[in-house]
Amino acid sequence: MTTRHPCRNTLRRTAAAAVFAAALALATGCADEPPAGHEERLNKAAVVAAFKITCTKDLWDRTKQGLASTTDSHEDAKPRRADGEAGQRGLVEITLTGAQLVDYLKTLERDISGGPAANSSIEPLSRRMYDAIAPVVDRIEKGKPPAEVPRAVVDDAVGLTDPTPSKK
Repeated sequence: MTTRHPCRNTLRRTAAAAVFAAALALATGCADEPPAGHEERLNKAAVVAAFKITCTKDLWDRTKQGLASTTDSHEDAKPRRADGEAGQRGLVEITLTGAQLVDYLKTLERDISGGPAANSSIEPLSRRMYDAIAPVVDRIEKGKPPAEVPRAVVDDAVGLTDPTPSKK
């Protein structure tokens, strides 16, 4: 005669709960918190008529989509060669509307924070773009349209000068 262990049903329920919890964690992802001030930034971005980003075409192409959706409005923005020296170095300029900027900031934030729709392979690139755009958006005064089109430049060469020759 076989007897059942008195905890057998409890073990089954515990195992089922553990499987359910693991599946739930995989489905919802392990996203980090969005960058500080993200929601306020989205509200400010929503009211601009235009916002310009200058960066390499590769950086724009790789960060504009992520993995989640191909229907975000910012993906329709067409990069054009930047004027002057920046254009000669291969930089492009993208002009986004406020709605497109909101979508783009959400895409960047998703890839930075993680979760099921994030593209972790471009997280450093997304962080670079977000960190360049955020301070420009943060300077927009609520309820006051900017005097000129806000511009974020993602270019390591900006502000660099020739090295100062040594006195030797």
